[in-house]
Order: sequence, then structure tokens, then C-alpha cells
Amino acid sequence: MGIFVKLCGLCTARDVEVAAEVHPDAVGFVFWPPSVRAVWPADVAVWTQDFPTDIERVGVFVSPTRDELLRAIELAGLTVVQLHGVLSLEFCRQIPCRVWVSAPRTPDGGWDRLETDHPAEVVVLDSGSDTMPGGTGRVSDWDRAAKWVQQSPQKVLLAGGLTPENVQDAIRRVRPWGVDTSSGIESAPGRKDPTRMREFVQRCREL
Repeated sequence: MGIFVKLCGLCTARDVEVAAEVHPDAVGFVFWPPSVRAVWPADVAVWTQDFPTDIERVGVFVSPTRDELLRAIELAGLTVVQLHGVLSLEFCRQIPCRVWVSAPRTPDGGWDRLETDHPAEVVVLDSGSDTMPGGTGRVSDWDRAAKWVQQSPQKVLLAGGLTPENVQDAIRRVRPWGVDTSSGIESAPGRKDPTRMREFVQRCREL
């Protein structure tokens, strides 16, 4: 199998329609109100009624409550939840679908590793800030990410500033299991560009 490709931060029915056409491995919907890309589970349910079943539907959350998660999973038909923020192992073990977790950032720009018994299937390496857990458009430290990938027991999804122009270089240097983009396929914050969505997936598939 080639590189796993996720297009994140879809905000409209048109975004979902284009994603179905370009066929990444996963699409992401942000359920965090402060984000410019925030959406509601009920809207996602409508947009994805006829969505391909072989494309993962990932819900992105920041320190959610259990009730928030369960409601979104059911309404939006999520197959994966991607968690940002400090959440206990017990909380993660009780989630009724697959779990991806954003690796906690360290003050020097690196990432902390998860506990050895963490239930997360995938670890996301992103370039978030103190106020924004992701979607900043800043490129992650690829050298550190490459070393992290070599030692990670979990699959690694590389995020942070990935674009159609740099994603091939990132894949070659970091060798992650997958790549994740949001701002890199936009014409403005929260506004997906269909051409860039197609180009991103195409560049990944060429490798």
C-alpha cells in the first residue's frame, strides 16, 4: 500500500463532493468551535449521505467530553476520532471507534511519545501552537519527525504545512505512514481549493 492520504478541515458540501472525486484515504471534519474550519455533526451527516464507504471519516476534537464524542460519532457516521489535548488512557479506551491522537508538543518544538499501552492506532505529528492545536499552516520539523517515525510503535501521520508543492519532499524525508493537510489545500482559511485538493492527492499517489 502507498502513502495514506488525509484531507482535513472540510467545511462545505462542495468540499465533500470534491473529496469524493479525488478519493483520498480519509477526510477530516473539525468539531472544535474556535476553529475557522469548525462544522456541526448534523451538517456532516447530510454532506456525506452518499460518500464512498472506503474513505475514512475522521472527526477532529480538542479535549472533548464523552457525550460530545458519542453524539458526533453517531450523527456524522465517524469511523475514526482524532484527539487533541490531554485525555486519559481510560477515556480513550472507552471510545467506540478507532482512535488517533495528536502527539503532545514539547517546549522545544518536538513531540512527547505516548504511553506504551496507549490505545491509539495512529499518532499525528502536527505543528500546532499554544492557541491552535493544528491547522496553523506552519511546516513541522521534518528531521525530528523522521527520527520520531523510526522509533514509533504506532503508525505516524505527518501534518503541519503540507502542500501539493512540498508533500513529496516531506514523504521522502520523513517516511511516515501517512500525510495530512488542511491549510495547504485552501485558497483562504477555511476555503478549500478544488484544484489544490486534486493536486495534493495526485502528488501523493505518484510516489
